[in-house]
Amino acid sequence: MAKRSNFFTDSDSWFNRGLSRLFDILLLGIVTTALCIPVITIGAAITANMDIMLRIALKKEDKIMKGYFQAFGKNFLKATLIWLVYLVIGALVGGAAAVTLGGFLSMDSTIRVIMSILSIIMVILYGISICYVFALQARYENKIFTTMLNSILIAISNFPQSALMLGLTAGLTVLGYFFVGLIPIFVVLEFSFVTYISGKLIVPILGKLGDKEAAGEEITEE
Repeated sequence: MAKRSNFFTDSDSWFNRGLSRLFDILLLGIVTTALCIPVITIGAAITANMDIMLRIALKKEDKIMKGYFQAFGKNFLKATLIWLVYLVIGALVGGAAAVTLGGFLSMDSTIRVIMSILSIIMVILYGISICYVFALQARYENKIFTTMLNSILIAISNFPQSALMLGLTAGLTVLGYFFVGLIPIFVVLEFSFVTYISGKLIVPILGKLGDKEAAGEEITEE
């Protein structure tokens, strides 16, 4: 008589596989959060995080922590430069939006409305571009400008997915504003479950753009 499997004790059961995946995702979030603390390493940490999340979505992950630190080292220079560029752009966009929407400049009401709309558009474009730029850096070897430009084009052409990813991030940011003491938890959730969902959303997009592996095609070594 065949032995009846127990999903609590069977290591290959859906329950234990789910727990293992949950642990991996949370661990990635904690490690990424820790590596973001020095600030300068934020770009490399997020890129490594997205590298593993994309691999999980592709079901190609193996030795997650080892893969994470390999991706961190491999992408450190370019990811850091991308992060610094986005940091400067973010300061400029955020500053312009604050000045315009805050009413610190005296201008005609019509011009103020136009400037406010442009500011909101710029903030949204900036936000949705970040949703892709580190994933593209993790996945492809391109020049920094090319990676940034592609992130904007992909974000715009796949706006529903972009809006969902940006909305999840914005939601956690708002929660952090109201529950300041829980900010570390929200950051871990951002770098775990939100990036996990982002990986799931981004892979089909890359498949449509010609990434054969993301499209589910077998890649043969030549």
